[in-house]
Amino acid sequence: MKKIALQSSHIAVQRGATLVVGLIMLLLMTVIGLAAMRGSGMQELMAGNMRDRNLAFQAAEAGLRAAENVLNGAALPAFDGSQAGYATADSVAMQDSRNTGFWDDYDWDENDSVLTNMNLPLVESQPRFVIEEVTTTIATSGADGGAIDFASTLKAEDIIYYRVTSRGVGGTSNAVAIVQSTFKR
Repeated sequence: MKKIALQSSHIAVQRGATLVVGLIMLLLMTVIGLAAMRGSGMQELMAGNMRDRNLAFQAAEAGLRAAENVLNGAALPAFDGSQAGYATADSVAMQDSRNTGFWDDYDWDENDSVLTNMNLPLVESQPRFVIEEVTTTIATSGADGGAIDFASTLKAEDIIYYRVTSRGVGGTSNAVAIVQSTFKR
């Protein structure tokens, strides 16, 4: 009987320090777990955004190649504004097309650009492109290697370049990429 009394007095002396330490450790592990969950959720969002951006870029590149295929064709379309997506760089609508922000605000609907029919999967909309005809006058130098003089300016030749701009949309309408190239035929 005496042993039972000693054991009960020994239990009364303990203060529960192990329980408090265990609860603190459990709280710390919970906080670490919640932080890890939040971090992995953020990384999943970033990966999804990167995928959308990559889809948009690849779609824009595909539109660029489609436009360059038009320029490689046997017959070129008329660049007089009669067809959507084919214009001269000197036209009123395209005067600011060399500026960076012009293409962000450009109206990429069917009246102002060419819609490709590639049926690309996973994109919100198919790529669109615009081809501008840019004429540059180059004076040829003298045949003897001399400087450009008045007579050589009379022999100036027009070189025609084409500025091709393409817009691709990724898996959502928020992911947009615009790429541009210069093409000489």
